[in-house]
Amino acid sequence: MIRERDNVRKLFISLDEATSELVQLLSSFSETEINTIPFRGSWTAAQVAEHITKSNLGIIRSLNAQGQLIQRAPDKRVTDLKKQFLNFSEKLQSPEFILPTKDIYQKDKVIGDLKLSVEQLREKSRVANLTEAINHPIFGDITRLELLYFVLYHTERHIHQLKNIYRVISTPEINNETRKIISFMHVSLDGFVAGINGEMGWITMDDEVFEDAIELASSTDTALYGRTTYQMMKSYWPTVLTSPEATKNEVHHAEWVEKIDKIVFSTSLEKAEWNNTRIIRKNIREEVTKLKKLPGKSMMIFGSPQLTHSFMKMGMIDEYRINLNPVLLGNGVPLFMNISDRINLKLIREKRFESGVIGLHYETKL
Repeated sequence: MIRERDNVRKLFISLDEATSELVQLLSSFSETEINTIPFRGSWTAAQVAEHITKSNLGIIRSLNAQGQLIQRAPDKRVTDLKKQFLNFSEKLQSPEFILPTKDIYQKDKVIGDLKLSVEQLREKSRVANLTEAINHPIFGDITRLELLYFVLYHTERHIHQLKNIYRVISTPEINNETRKIISFMHVSLDGFVAGINGEMGWITMDDEVFEDAIELASSTDTALYGRTTYQMMKSYWPTVLTSPEATKNEVHHAEWVEKIDKIVFSTSLEKAEWNNTRIIRKNIREEVTKLKKLPGKSMMIFGSPQLTHSFMKMGMIDEYRINLNPVLLGNGVPLFMNISDRINLKLIREKRFESGVIGLHYETKL
């Protein structure tokens, strides 16, 4: 009996140490980093935190369940649980009810929710009869003691995951290659990207031009928007997926833009509800530099003239993809403005379309 109490005491110490390390590790992520996808198919650090919180709350409900006395040792399954959850080479499938549900989280809230779940779990576990078994929907016949060991190993597993995430997003590539930022814009012959009142009906977007844009988009995995363009895109493209009148090209692009990462640069947009979207409000140069060091394809600025002007001024555009339309607007929103220093460009490609549009592909020269 004394040995059992000593083992339980050590378990609680290990749980406290693991949860403390977990919270400290999450706190080391910046607001942007905690919502950054480290590589395709991975959760963000914030999503890992929500998953652990949901798991903890589920364990609390299980600790409250009706228990029954057993004839076996209350820690019989501990070794198997440890072997399963601390085998980092094996990918485990999470039950649907504890999967993360959001794309973007507030750092303070996600950490606060996690801390609260840990406190509630600690309080319940200290008064529960740990030697009793319950019927768990995932583990079947399991003691409350074994469930607490699961919490320990589950936490340690995700600490390992978070360390890998932090290493990926905070360490530049060894070869110093960075993702490119491409500006994609439809432009009139006299250099305007929109009419004086924002008109864009003059843009040629026939099948040939559209298919070329789709091919270009396939080389990128992140869309960059200013607030106005983002709101315009969000109000249109999701509706294409359910529109019986949508063309094949429109559906193809709508499916693509729905899946990719989308970033809005805005100080006034309160929240971004479109799938896989987050907001960058400040420290643009610093945040974009971090994004460029992450593994992945190029990032593209779609339209967004004000954002394009800001990126030009900071020297952060690597390539210009310009569709030059055979029309003169006379006035409107210019593509190039407020450029303080000369930018040398190298022509990579030009393509002439049947409509008279000329596709120009430039890269900046250092």
